[in-house]
Amino acid sequence: MRRLVFLFLFAFALGGCSGLGGEPDIVATVARPAAKPAPITSAWQPDIDNGARIFAERCTDCHGQNGDGQGELVLAGSIAKPPDMTDRAAVSLKSPLEWFRIITEGRIENLMPPWKNALTEAERWDVALYSYSLSYDDALLEAGKALWSKKCGECEMPTMIAPVYSDAKYGEQLNIERFDSGLTGEEIGAVVAYLRSESLDLVSGPAVGPVTEGAQVPLSRIAGRVRHGSAGGVVPADTVLQLQYGNAELGFSQAETTVDADLNFSFEDIPLTEAFRYVVSAVYRGRLFSRQLSAGSASDVTITLYDLTQDPTVLSVSRIDLFVDEVELADLGAGLYISQIIGFHNKSDRIFTSGRGFDDGREAVLLVQFPLGARIMSGDENGRYVVIEDMENIPDSLIDTLPVPPGDSHQVILEFFLPYDGEANIEQSFNYLIDAELSVTLMEGLSVQSDLLQLEDDGAAGESFRVYSGRLRVDSEPKLSLTISGNPTSRGDQTIVTRESLPALLAGAGVFAAALLGAFGLMRRRRDSSASEIDRLVAELARLDEDHDQGRINHDLYHHKRTELKAQLAELMAGDE
Repeated sequence: MRRLVFLFLFAFALGGCSGLGGEPDIVATVARPAAKPAPITSAWQPDIDNGARIFAERCTDCHGQNGDGQGELVLAGSIAKPPDMTDRAAVSLKSPLEWFRIITEGRIENLMPPWKNALTEAERWDVALYSYSLSYDDALLEAGKALWSKKCGECEMPTMIAPVYSDAKYGEQLNIERFDSGLTGEEIGAVVAYLRSESLDLVSGPAVGPVTEGAQVPLSRIAGRVRHGSAGGVVPADTVLQLQYGNAELGFSQAETTVDADLNFSFEDIPLTEAFRYVVSAVYRGRLFSRQLSAGSASDVTITLYDLTQDPTVLSVSRIDLFVDEVELADLGAGLYISQIIGFHNKSDRIFTSGRGFDDGREAVLLVQFPLGARIMSGDENGRYVVIEDMENIPDSLIDTLPVPPGDSHQVILEFFLPYDGEANIEQSFNYLIDAELSVTLMEGLSVQSDLLQLEDDGAAGESFRVYSGRLRVDSEPKLSLTISGNPTSRGDQTIVTRESLPALLAGAGVFAAALLGAFGLMRRRRDSSASEIDRLVAELARLDEDHDQGRINHDLYHHKRTELKAQLAELMAGDE
């Protein structure tokens, strides 16, 4: 099967539930289930304690410490709010199997990466069942236990509720079979929660105490100041600073303080260790500003606040990257599948937003048009982006709901399909001035015609891509115009897929996508010996994955070799940084 990973490597690199900026202003400790004296055994028994650890380490940045969707990235405005895992009514309609599949395959449209290769199957089940149980609270479980004891005390308890059943579906059957349909919906919901919690060996226990308890680390001081980055802006005298610190094993604690007359702040008697994570945050005019620290950088922390602007002239397009491959989709036929990163520069000292919003509270910040004739393949009304398509006299577009901070950090991601019969024109208009670095990465056999671009990398031996680069400056009627032509060398074994199956087909690529993206950046900027070695390792990883997909290499040998290559790649890239 022809490898499509490079089209989507940026989505995986940007995706994920941890490792990005921003922190929540309220931090809850992570509950770890206590052991039961006589656990129910089963041939298949998820480790809920392990699921709690995985969730705390990998998922809380997006989903929040308690699964309520108020993670640090949400509060920082970096991503849209994910579903609330503590919403009992909503969770009960889903099955643990559905959650397991989402964890396995990811949700690229919401910037959630697939965990298929990062976690074992057992680990994915552990975190799926743990997160599913976050909708259970003590009152619900106690009510379910009382009802079961009163109305079915002599009944044999199920050793395991099959994960294919949602709580609601299992409850319907249980109500008929055991209670003659005599329980209300609320009552049977409590009973099912109790039975599933028993089968999972899940017992409500005390939350992990503050990390200072039992943590043999020195206590010290975290200090800094708050400044205003916008001209004329004033830091409020009552600005509250919050510190979150800890780790997944010991839990997380928080401390609060306020700025003094000189806008300085300090947190006293804080355990400082490289094993802990530290984030200092401040809320200003309804927005969260935060900074992540290490134990060694805690003595001089600066938090910068910004005011807002609604002036669109402060924005310009500063980067356009296109990743192009030929595909054949069952419903659209042969064409080019194009993924695009558009970077924006905010030249002001304020956060840009339009001042207009949707009924659900999201802001309509940026409007980005798709190329003429494109079929939209990305966007989600319930996520960060809102797609506008098939409207009379309005070009297909995407609305970005995240405000644009000062500088060059803001990016918008588009994915679209263009019909292709050997040549395709990309004509894309913009609503903002363009002064952008431009790059086009193509599968082998494709080429691009443009006076703006030069072939920078023709792919080393064994690689199947080309990289063109240049610069685009347009002051009036900003537009991108390119022509793609050629026939990919691998077209003969092209797999025909549906749009719905494409994300699943690509999910396995996510494990090394971030490293591959870094390799591309190095490849475009440097040609030293280290970059060449990185290119070689990336190509070898790709060939190894293809051999495994085609059944040409033993599964255990594949994982062993892949681990070695990834370790070498990580070491080289760390050295280059």
